[in-house]
Amino acid sequence: MGARPRLLSAELQAAWIRQLGAWWQHYNHVYLADVLRPPRIEVGAGRTQLGRWDRAWRRLVISRDHIEHDPWVAVLATLRHEMAHQFADEVLRAEDEAPHGAAFREACVRLRCVDGDGTGETAGASPAEQRALDRLRKVLSLTASPNAHEAAAAVKQARRLLLRHNVRSAGAVEPRQFVCRYLGEVKARHATHEQWLAQILHEFFFVETIWVESYRATEERSGTVLQLCGTPGNVAMAAYVFGYLTAHAERLWRQYRLRRHLTGDRERRRFLAGVLAGFCTKLREQERHLQADAALVWKGDGQLQQFCRYLHPHLRVRRGRGPAVTAVYRDGVAEGKRITIHRAMSATEDGVRGYLSGG
Repeated sequence: MGARPRLLSAELQAAWIRQLGAWWQHYNHVYLADVLRPPRIEVGAGRTQLGRWDRAWRRLVISRDHIEHDPWVAVLATLRHEMAHQFADEVLRAEDEAPHGAAFREACVRLRCVDGDGTGETAGASPAEQRALDRLRKVLSLTASPNAHEAAAAVKQARRLLLRHNVRSAGAVEPRQFVCRYLGEVKARHATHEQWLAQILHEFFFVETIWVESYRATEERSGTVLQLCGTPGNVAMAAYVFGYLTAHAERLWRQYRLRRHLTGDRERRRFLAGVLAGFCTKLREQERHLQADAALVWKGDGQLQQFCRYLHPHLRVRRGRGPAVTAVYRDGVAEGKRITIHRAMSATEDGVRGYLSGG
């Protein structure tokens, strides 16, 4: 469903203002203990500014063009930025400070105005993390070898490098940088295979995965979207894995449907769930062997977990039911177990280098 006709733009604009007002109240309550007084929230026509806090008239303005063309999570980031200006002005009384002075920076910490959406390949990666990633890519370049044993050995070494680097990083005492990135579509309900994909990223790629509330502004529909949190390098790798597995699972479904002479996509979601469940099972088996061989055990990342609690102080865990175990689902599991990690990514694939491919 596309954007509504311009004839309904006034109605849609009113809906956007209601949404912005609801999120303003949420952030004021959860992050600021309701210390702010509600401002007048408007949707502005300008294109040069994403948002604006008007101190004199107590107006908080968000660009209509921003709402129409950018993800809702970006709009909410702008909303929190302007709320930080409001907090600095009305609570911290920073009238004589520069617009982005100390009071504003304190307000940004309170309102979780975190840096980065993780779109850069490894933007913000620490020198140590960048060195580990560069070394990892050199190892992964060996996985194009036609010799199956050599390729398997290269993969094992790459996995060992990744595990070792993250074990050491998580054990460090100095503060590290974390970023967020949002993947996939905003949906009212996410299918089981999408839940499996989030689980794979969380278990094996050193990121936290959280389904956060969002909004499809031009369609006036609420839903959730997948948020990744982690170091810049790990988020970049996990984002590539998300894109690769999503596309590869769909290719496997099309091939399976042709082989079985199926019409339509009635069994598609069940097959995709099987594929990703099977791949997760395979990775768990590989991880057990890898940790035993390398004497490395991943115990989680305390700093990352603390960062996620900072972003989501009232986080709740919800679990859903899986699909019925049918023949199609079992066939999907078998296909998932045959997915092989065997080649490096090119720079042209979403601008992120990594290491998954299909067998």
